[in-house]
Amino acid sequence: MEQTSVRRQWANWKFITFIVILIAIFIKFYVLDEHDENAAVTVELDLPRIALRNQQEVAAILGKGKLLNYYKDQKAGCEHCPSVSYRDGKVEVIYINEIADQIRLNGLSDYAFEDRVILGLLNLTESIAPNIDKDGVKTWDNYQKYTQITAFSRDGRVDYILIKSKTE
Repeated sequence: MEQTSVRRQWANWKFITFIVILIAIFIKFYVLDEHDENAAVTVELDLPRIALRNQQEVAAILGKGKLLNYYKDQKAGCEHCPSVSYRDGKVEVIYINEIADQIRLNGLSDYAFEDRVILGLLNLTESIAPNIDKDGVKTWDNYQKYTQITAFSRDGRVDYILIKSKTE
């Protein structure tokens, strides 16, 4: 009689274990989000090496640039500042007071519009929540030594990122 009850208990435990495994599989594939917090992030622009550098230093890192036009902004104290494109338009830099001040990173539709991904694209590792996060715009004010970092999305993916290194 004891063997029957032990077998019955063992069968009950096997059934309960089977149900728990099925629930875990269901949660893994249908409930949990797809992204991995520990996944490696691709660096598209090493911002600390580019920002606040002169035109020759930036060209040494990004390659030869193409002059797009001249930028004028009285608030920034810029009357005739060069706007230069690098890497076939992927990176645009406006040099204000002879330093790479306003940087725009284009063509990022392959990346999710998430804080960690956006900051990782710029090789920024400190995880800080954005000051503004609404309607497809994320803005970090005074992130480390940069005045402002703003990311714009299109269809839930990153469209472009604009960095203001020193000017407001």
